Amino acid sequence: MDVHPPHQPVRGWKDFALHLLTITVGLFIALTLEAAVQSMHHRHLVRDARQNLRREIAANHARYAGNARSLTENRDRLARDIEQLRDLRDGKKVDQPHLSWSWSWDGFNDTAWNTARDSGAISYMDPDAISGYATVYIQQEYVNKTATAIMINEESRAGAALEVARDPSKLTAAEIETLLIRSAEIDLSFGTLQTTMKQLDDMYTNALKGS
Repeated sequence: MDVHPPHQPVRGWKDFALHLLTITVGLFIALTLEAAVQSMHHRHLVRDARQNLRREIAANHARYAGNARSLTENRDRLARDIEQLRDLRDGKKVDQPHLSWSWSWDGFNDTAWNTARDSGAISYMDPDAISGYATVYIQQEYVNKTATAIMINEESRAGAALEVARDPSKLTAAEIETLLIRSAEIDLSFGTLQTTMKQLDDMYTNALKGS
């Protein structure tokens, strides 16, 4: 912003006061306009961020439903594995035993949240909105990490003995016992994950109502 000296020489206090008033009014108008432009920019930034967050949360909520179904199917498959392992441990004949530790998970997205945070849009939202979004994404990240750890780490650990034996009927008693214990631990982890996911489901619903 440039402030120019008067074009005519100042001939007394009256001219000086008039020039000072002109500068003050000009500065006030310029600052007001600049503040208005900034305010409009911030409102647009927040509006776009909220729209993107709503779309992302709605998409994650839909993905949640698929993951919840997959998790139920995973536990059902695990229950069948445990039943077969118990029969093998007890010496029962199992026709064509089939054991599988292969599970599915579709991770949630947080692109809109990261963009809103990095662009500074979050800082212009009201505190309640910030707290609501932060709670959703913190819980979502926890669920994602927990699920990924189970799907990747436990799957490889539980399936190692089966990979070595190739045929479930050739598993040793020790290997069967190890797989039974591991399977029970995984099922407990799945149960805990389902409880945590239910909390996330409620958070998604509340966030979509309030946005």
